Amino acid sequence: LKASSGSSALEQGSSHGLPLEAHQFTAMSFSYSPSFFQHFPKYHAPHLKLGQEHKDPLDTLKPQCLVHCSSWLNEYNECTTRISFRTDGKGDCKGQFEELTMCQDHCIAHEIFGHMK
Repeated sequence: LKASSGSSALEQGSSHGLPLEAHQFTAMSFSYSPSFFQHFPKYHAPHLKLGQEHKDPLDTLKPQCLVHCSSWLNEYNECTTRISFRTDGKGDCKGQFEELTMCQDHCIAHEIFGHMK
């Protein structure tokens, strides 16, 4: 049995046994055409009249629920003010922000399904 004569993976190109030059220049077996996905008609919701735009109910619910969660908003604002005066660069308001967003999400969850059609 003879030992391998220093034929490395780089010289072979890949595990398929093709020389490096042949492996670099293999072409795709089909043409790629991205224009296929560019010709779909714009979606029109069936419950809207032509020309009427869909209004996201979250745009009206978020500010209303933020008023409902004003105590958490005040706590978050106090925290950001407190952190902005620090000179050591430590601290954050992640906990207060999480409480605020959880309160807002809880409020939105109770109201959002009343806006579904």
